[in-house]
Amino acid sequence: MAEFNEKELKAHIRAGEFLPVYVFYGDEDYLKKSYADMLCRKAVEKEFFDFNFQSFDGKNLDFRDVFDAAIMLPLMSSRRCVFIRDAKIESINDADYSLFRDYFEKPSESTTVVFLQANSDFSPVKAKKVLDLVKSKGAVCVLNKRQGNELVKPLISSATKQGCVLSLQAASYLVSVVGDDYNTLINEVNKLCSFVGEGEITKEHIDELAVKCDDAKIYDLTKFFLAKNFDKAYGVLNVLMRQRVEPEYILGTIVSTYVDMYRVKVSLACGKPVEELAETYGYGKNLFRLRNAARDSSRLDLDVLRRCLDELSAADMKLKSGRDNAATVLEQLMVRLFLVSGGEKI
Repeated sequence: MAEFNEKELKAHIRAGEFLPVYVFYGDEDYLKKSYADMLCRKAVEKEFFDFNFQSFDGKNLDFRDVFDAAIMLPLMSSRRCVFIRDAKIESINDADYSLFRDYFEKPSESTTVVFLQANSDFSPVKAKKVLDLVKSKGAVCVLNKRQGNELVKPLISSATKQGCVLSLQAASYLVSVVGDDYNTLINEVNKLCSFVGEGEITKEHIDELAVKCDDAKIYDLTKFFLAKNFDKAYGVLNVLMRQRVEPEYILGTIVSTYVDMYRVKVSLACGKPVEELAETYGYGKNLFRLRNAARDSSRLDLDVLRRCLDELSAADMKLKSGRDNAATVLEQLMVRLFLVSGGEKI
């Protein structure tokens, strides 16, 4: 029948024309769980939901139990719902696949079967055989992380409902600080609204209260490099190491920040705008990275940036060789970047 994205799924649920079966998967846990729950509750009359809702855990699941439940008639309602969490449909055996196929030849007209693949390692490629079968009678719903305005607008709306003002700029900044996990963002908005009470949520509130994602912490590390604030940079590095963030990830993120600065510096020196650079290197919706890089690199000349990249390359080789302690490599890198940024020859 169909493969729905979030917009199509929302319209479908609103229309109230329910299909026999749905499979939910994707990399946004909050949306998968929210829409699967919404669908289950919309499909069954509220007054008789408890009588007509049956759920199964995918661990040690017998699919015969699922399809036996699916052919049961609803009680005092026009529909019933069968919900299955994390069924192992990627590794289904021939016997279980036959159960699927037999049921889908003539699925119950009064039952909605909902499969929620909440596990992050679900593979639609391995589950293709089952997903194709589902599409023949129902819908596969792919819910991935929101981007851009799709991500910030609900945050603004959530703050408004709680009597607070969250501007587009502040919401975008919150995303850059916290990351793009929707559940985490909503929790942070709720926390900020609780603190502010009524009024505007500012950048200062976000800096004071929001729990930063690893990327944001590493960006702070680079920011303190550039501001020549060794104590704060060292403090951030210690936090990252205590939280067991992979040293390779820390270094890789620092490298990408310096590469952004170098690209912007060269591009602007050649009279090319940041937007053209973004198109050339495929930054897409991450244009903000180049704008930040243009601002951060304004006090550095190209020679200093080249020397910084040389130091980063040398540190990368040390980490990959495994001969040196990772924390020591990063600490030595910090010192060398400070010296290079200060114009010293090392």
